Amino acid sequence: MISKPNSTVAVDARKVTKRFGELVALNELSLAVDSGQCVGLLGPNGAGKSTFIGCLYGSVERSEGDLRVFGFDPAREARRIKERIGVVPQENALDEELTVRENMRLYARFQGVKDPFRRIEELLEHMSLSHKRHAQIRSLSGGMKRRLTFVRALLSDPELLILDEPTTGLDPTVRHLLWDKVLSYRQVGKTVLVTTHYMHEAELLCDRVIILNHGVQVAVGSPKELIEKETPGFVGIFEADQKSTLKIHLDSNWHCFMQGRQYCVRAPQIEHLIALQAASGVMAIQMRPANLEDVYLKLTGEELGENE
Repeated sequence: MISKPNSTVAVDARKVTKRFGELVALNELSLAVDSGQCVGLLGPNGAGKSTFIGCLYGSVERSEGDLRVFGFDPAREARRIKERIGVVPQENALDEELTVRENMRLYARFQGVKDPFRRIEELLEHMSLSHKRHAQIRSLSGGMKRRLTFVRALLSDPELLILDEPTTGLDPTVRHLLWDKVLSYRQVGKTVLVTTHYMHEAELLCDRVIILNHGVQVAVGSPKELIEKETPGFVGIFEADQKSTLKIHLDSNWHCFMQGRQYCVRAPQIEHLIALQAASGVMAIQMRPANLEDVYLKLTGEELGENE
C-alpha cells in the first residue's frame, strides 16, 4: 500500500542566491519540496543544480536568502541535517583498496548506524550485490559501484535522499534497476530530490520538476502539466534536407524547429503529421507525443527556432 505523503516541507528555499565572485550561480531561487515527494532539478551544465545541492547539506555556503532542511539552516546546523539525509553524489568516491563490506562498515561507523551488519546485508541484497560482499571495490563494474553508492546513501535510513545525476553513464539494465528502487522509496513515503540530464528519467520518477537556467527557476510543475502547458501535441522528426519540401504543406499554427541535423514539426494531433507525410511524400524518422525533453529544450533556449 502506498503511503500518503506527509504535508511537512522537507526543503524550503526562499530567494537563495549564491555568488562565486562575479558569477551568480543561483539567483533568488525559491522552491519547496514536500515530504514524500520526488522532485527533479533539471537544467543545463552551469544552471545551478549542484550548487543548490551543496547548499542543502552545508558544503556550499549561500550568499543570500533563507534555506531550511527539515526546519534546520544548513549554514548553522549542517550536522543535524546530515543525520537525516542520504546523498548519492556524481562521483562514487569509494575506497578502492577495501572490500564492499569493509567500505560499508566504515561508512556505517561514521553515521552511527545501529546493527550495521544486518543493515549492510539487507541493503546489499536490496541492490543485488550480496554476491560481491567480499570483493574489492577495484574489481567491481561501473554499475556495481553505482549501486553500492546507493547502499552507502541508504545506510542510515534517511528521510531525504539526494541523487545528483544518479544514472549518468550506466547501461539501460542498471538504470532501470535504480529507477525501480527510487520508485519503491517514493511508495514508502521517502522524499527524493534528483538532478538529472535524462528527461525520460525525470518524467518517470518525479512528481514535480523544477527547471533551472543560469541560476534562475524558469518553470515548475508536474511533467504532465509542463508538457500540456509548454509543448502540447505530437512531434514529427524529419531529415533536415526535407525541410523545404515540408514547409509548403505546413500549417502556420504548427511549431517547427531544428534539432541538430533534424527538422521537427509539432502539431496538435498525430493525424496532422500523418496527413503531412501523405501531402509532402516525406516520411518521418519518428512520430511521438511531446515529452519533457521538448519542454526542456524550449525553456532552456537550446531549441533552435526557424529564424536562428
